[in-house]
Amino acid sequence: MRLRHVEVFNNVYKTGSVTAAAKLLNVSQPSVSKVLAHAEQQIGFPLFERIKRRLIATPEADILYRHTAVMEGVLTDINEISESLADIPVDRLRVACTPSLGIDFLPKAIANFKLKNPNVNFEISSNHYQEIRKNISDTLLDLAIAQDQTEDEEIGIINLAKGKFVILEPKNNQDKNNKSLPFIKLSFKSPLGKKIDQYMLKNKLHLESTITSDNYQMAASLVNNGFGYTILDEYTAKTSRLPNSKITELSPKLEFNINLMFLKNVAFSISTKQFIEFLSDFHYKL
Repeated sequence: MRLRHVEVFNNVYKTGSVTAAAKLLNVSQPSVSKVLAHAEQQIGFPLFERIKRRLIATPEADILYRHTAVMEGVLTDINEISESLADIPVDRLRVACTPSLGIDFLPKAIANFKLKNPNVNFEISSNHYQEIRKNISDTLLDLAIAQDQTEDEEIGIINLAKGKFVILEPKNNQDKNNKSLPFIKLSFKSPLGKKIDQYMLKNKLHLESTITSDNYQMAASLVNNGFGYTILDEYTAKTSRLPNSKITELSPKLEFNINLMFLKNVAFSISTKQFIEFLSDFHYKL
């Protein structure tokens, strides 16, 4: 028996009438009669006998219905689950970002998204660029947000926003050119560190550094503790608690991209698509 046979048989069995079954199924009476006749032809025995204008199930039909009723219940559950997944996605999104974007950018984005999508669950983390790219490749992450990333054969990129570099220096610093202060350099291993190195070469800035850091918050904390100055992203500078530091503009200006990262050739869940659409329209303000 096919699924359509089962559906028609169950409704005729429950109502005892082809007419009533047709109404429940929202089809014509001849259509129900035709499907029922085809089902009986397929299985090789009659399912109903007409007695006093009513269809009475045969003993074989009684036995069959015990099983088809269970099947009908399973199909009902499947339909309900399908509708639920379409209307209210309940899967878990695994999202990572770099530490500087984890202070305010990602939390603010998720908080705003959850207002309209309360049933979407998140598993969030922060890590360095190399680890993020590896975790996406290994399918341990669904999405990631990082600065100045490049697309390759595996990982796709969507530009979400732009940021700029700033100078972070001690609050009481009186040296406008910072010549008397040691320079804290960001490691060239990171995309932003490389960008700063290229900027310094282009603008012929020869800044001697005794400390190199691959952690932007650590570099900012050194400044806040009175040691030197640094050039870093505005997200770290403006969202970290740095009461003993001040921000000044970098001139000429240097910008970077904030990118959404994802694994190519992988089907997205409904929730993932919704979050990508949300992030594409998300206007973050520092």
